[in-house]
Amino acid sequence: MNVTSMRTWLNAAGILAALLASTLALPADPLKSPRRMVNGKVVELSPLFKWWPHHEGKRPLTAWVHVTGAIVGTNGLGWVVAAQVEKTDHPARRTETEPAKPNGAHRVILKDPPLMERAEFERLSAQLKALNAQHAKLAGEEAQAKNRADALGREARANRRYGARSRTLSAEHNQAAQAEKEAKQELKPLDQQLQAVKKKLAAFPNPDHYEVDCFALELQQEYTGLPLYDHGQVYQ
Repeated sequence: MNVTSMRTWLNAAGILAALLASTLALPADPLKSPRRMVNGKVVELSPLFKWWPHHEGKRPLTAWVHVTGAIVGTNGLGWVVAAQVEKTDHPARRTETEPAKPNGAHRVILKDPPLMERAEFERLSAQLKALNAQHAKLAGEEAQAKNRADALGREARANRRYGARSRTLSAEHNQAAQAEKEAKQELKPLDQQLQAVKKKLAAFPNPDHYEVDCFALELQQEYTGLPLYDHGQVYQ
């Protein structure tokens, strides 16, 4: 391969790597589960999902609004969410006439909430916690082994300057160096697992705790004085 070909290949590889990185680092969005079951009927949200990234042309499915926020309770219908609800041209929107709340949020009820999505978030969070604990343990072992290997190495070099050699000291140094090497080798796949879990958690609005980020059908109804929205059951 000549120099020109090599440069072309490297440029292409760099572009591909950048595209892959940007794909893996996509921010959280509500474009999940395009098919929902509401009142026994299947609703296809694909037109809204297609329109959402660029907001080009007339918005389809205006009754389905973007709901985000933290879960602050549950009841017989679903989750109580301290939510921010997208403003649309859907008629009779109650939220447009409600008084302003702190940070623009108000409480709503989300029927048929995305339970599986929340369960996946909790699973990933537990996995991340376990991996971090394992990583901290191995990193501590690596640091301890490195410090011991360095100290024994300094002691061995000092002995050699005075013409003294110790097989025991040399064996201890080799043992500590091997322990450091093994800890480093164990950390490599662990780092890869941590990176993979963190990328999956990055698809959620808040990687520290679960928050709602979805499209939900505005029902124009209330329950216990709170507006009702229906996420719908995920339909495969």
